[in-house]
Formats: sequence, C-alpha cells, structure tokens
Amino acid sequence: MSDVVLGKALTRLWLVAIVLGLSACTDNSDQPAEVGVQTISNEMAAIRDYVPLYAVMAHRGSTYWAPEETESAWRWAREMGADYLESDLQCSKDGVIIANHDDNLKRTTNVEELFGAAIPATRMQFYESLGFSHEDALEQYQRDEASFRPYYMQSYYYAELLMLDAGKWFGESFAASRNGYFADGRLHYCTGQYVSALRDQIAYANGRMLQRKDDGERQLPYSIKPEYQGKTLHEIWQTIAAKGTYKDVYMDFLDYDFTKAYVDDPQDSGHRPGIYIEFKEPEVNPENMEQRVYDILDLEGWNIITKPATETAFYVNGKVNVGRTNGKVILQTFSNEALNRAYAIFKGRVPMCYLLWINVPPLPGDFELTTPEGFAQAIKYGLDHGAHIIGPSIAGEPNNYDELNAPWQAQLTRRSGMLNHPYSFDTQMQMEKYVDTAEGSIAADGCFTNRSDLTLKYMIDKGLRGRSDIPNPFHPGNTYDNSQAPRTVPDAVKTIQRLGYTR
Repeated sequence: MSDVVLGKALTRLWLVAIVLGLSACTDNSDQPAEVGVQTISNEMAAIRDYVPLYAVMAHRGSTYWAPEETESAWRWAREMGADYLESDLQCSKDGVIIANHDDNLKRTTNVEELFGAAIPATRMQFYESLGFSHEDALEQYQRDEASFRPYYMQSYYYAELLMLDAGKWFGESFAASRNGYFADGRLHYCTGQYVSALRDQIAYANGRMLQRKDDGERQLPYSIKPEYQGKTLHEIWQTIAAKGTYKDVYMDFLDYDFTKAYVDDPQDSGHRPGIYIEFKEPEVNPENMEQRVYDILDLEGWNIITKPATETAFYVNGKVNVGRTNGKVILQTFSNEALNRAYAIFKGRVPMCYLLWINVPPLPGDFELTTPEGFAQAIKYGLDHGAHIIGPSIAGEPNNYDELNAPWQAQLTRRSGMLNHPYSFDTQMQMEKYVDTAEGSIAADGCFTNRSDLTLKYMIDKGLRGRSDIPNPFHPGNTYDNSQAPRTVPDAVKTIQRLGYTR
C-alpha cells in the first residue's frame, strides 16, 4: 500500500472514530458506567419485593377500550387479568377522593353541557334539601362563588359530580375507530358511567360493581356528618377553615355511605388486582390529601402499614392475587412536593413510584434527565424520599413522549436496584422496543399500558409470565416464579360484551 493510500485510509478511520465518538456522546450510551448511582437499601428492597416482577398496570383501566377511570374500564381491566388498576387522585369540594386524570372535567365528562362555566344551578336547592335556611344557603353560595374554578374537581360536591356522564364522550370521540365497534353501536357507554371515587376503584379490584336502582342510577346515600349536624353552613365553614388543612374552597361536611354502594359482580372471574394510585400536583388538592388517602386505605383494609396482608402469592390457580398481598397498593407521583408529603405519611413502607417527565419550560427542582448525572440525581431523590420504583416516559406513537427509558437510563435504574415501570404502552412496536425476554429484559420490570390485552399477550409470548424459572435480576442466582399467572388472555371485545356494555 502506498503512503498516499495509507494516509487516506488512516484519515477515513480517524473520521469514522470521531463520528462514532460523537454518536456515543450524543446518546450517552458509554457514560453510565462512569456515573455513580445511589442504590436501594436492604429495608427498601424488601418493600420493593412486595411488587410482582413484570406486572401489567392497566393505565386508567383503559384509554383504548373503555372510558378511562370508570366502572367499565376497571371491570374490563380486572377481567382481562391486569395486575393493577391505575388511577389519578383528586379531591371533590366535600373531600371525596376522586379518580380523574386531567386537572379539569371537560374532556371526560359532559360538565360543560350540564353545568356550563358557572356553579351548578342546583347548588342552592342542594343546600336547602339538607335542611339549611335560604339565607344561610345564599351566604354559602356567595362564598362558593368567590373560590369557584369552572370545571375543576375541587369546585363541585360529589353529589353534583354524580350528575355527570363520564362515558358518553368516549363513544362519540372514537366513533370512527376501534374497527367499527363503536361506530355501529355494538359497544355502548352512553349512560351509567360515573365519575369514580377511590373507594369505587377498590371495590372493583375486590370483584364488586356499583349498586344501582332499577333505572340504572347509582345508589349512594349521603347525609351531614354527625359533628356538623345542628350547625349552620356558616358555622360549618368556620369550623372547617379553623382546621387549617383545607383551602377555602373545601366544605367537607357530608358522609357518603359507600358501605351500601356495591354488589358482588356476577361477571367476576376471580382475579384480585391491586391498585396503583397517583398523587397529583399539590395545587389541585387539599393540604392533607396524602393523609386522606392513607385513611381511606385504612378504612377499606388496604393499608398494609396498619393491616399487613397474610397472603404472599401474586397468582393462584391461574388467577391474579396481587390485591391480597402486601403489593396491593402502589403509590406514584410526578411531583417532588407530593413525593415529600407522601413520604411523611407512608414513611416508605408502601411501594412508591417516582414518575419522570420533562417539563417545558423546566420547573424549579427539575433534574437534567437526558444526562447520566441528572438521571442519577433523580434516582437519588426518589430513594431519599421513599420511592422504590422509577417510572420513565417512553417514546413512540401515539403519545410521542420524551425518551426517558433509553438503554443507558434503564441501566442506571437497574444499577440502583429500583424497579423500572415505564409508561405508557399502546402498540406492539413499543412492546418490542422495550420489553425483551426474561433472560435479557432490562428496560421494563412492569408496564403501564392502555392495552392490557396486548401487553399481557406479549409478556406471555416472551416468557415473562407463566413460568417458574425466570431469572430474578434483583436476586442474582435466584429465580422468579409466576407460573400460576394466567397463561391466556381473554378477547378484549368479547370481555366488554360479557360485562354488558352493549346496546
């Protein structure tokens, strides 16, 4: 080889090396090994292990096959065999913990059509029906006006929210999709889907459904709490304001009798999923939101701090059994402040997921999640505040979220000993990108999915469910046994039809 040719060859090799080096720096793939990452403590690892590996989290029940966070979506997810029913928690004006994703009700209910941008026209009648005088009711109505935010959960009593239709929008929005199942009316959600409470979600996980009157209306009696009986609305408002745990908007003086709200679901096939509940940004909820959730879990027997589970098997005889184990509840949040508040209440003794998202523009306290150093800082923050799980966004259609679960990010999460629960899966392509076989999976220890049918089948096909010999990445040399998990996935449409959502 001549010196000229050799020189040109060396130049080409040098340029290739530069390009490869720049490429490696761009995707950060060669950097995680150089970055220190905090690791989970033995005590927190024990809580982490309350959660089944390769869990399927039914995101809002389903956003694909049913109106999200309603009875229909969660019954469907339970019957499909999902491990967790997922939700987003907010608070009504009277302190009922509600499941609703958006900060307002416009997208998923008919609130604009029914109430408009004003206080419900029935508010005065509502107060007077409880025995308050017209003058007292009018004074409270005026206080309500001062703090009213149209369409926001905190501005409406739960009795008013139960007037809304939370299902009709779904059939209208997707009339041209889902292979025509909604267009030709074979599937039908136009009546009887209510804004759900956390206690509803727990009931569905327990194999129950709503108690309804003959005309299909929900049965949920309510009354004034004993401590407020005999008081005026003005006196009640003063008493609640003096507690200092509510903003002026809240009037938590009603008791809803959820003990009479449910019946056994005749279509229950025996699955008992857990619940995966999100604390939203603190500005949309009362200051004692986390304590209220703690108390509801306690009341329902779902607080493992006060009532540890006696069963440990996540699956029994082909049925999901997560809801009977210490993994029955997973907490989650995007908010640093909500994470801190939850840690103050739950003390890291209930599994917690720290969800990751890139805010535009960045908020104070945000981490540089696209750099190894910033991602490691987020892991440390989560571990220091009681999180056992990282929940990164994934790229791809239809949501096109930022990629926060690239191989180097998944590697850092694995090195920390935290579980990796990415969100949200909608397509086969996403499953193929992030979920490998049990022998090589690193980018997903569980999946938030809008398509439980798709995700369950994919995991079964890839050997991540229904086996007794899965390598356990968190306990090297040991295996993980989920051989008792369901090995078949019901047909999504036939399940909807079996549950009665047809004309």
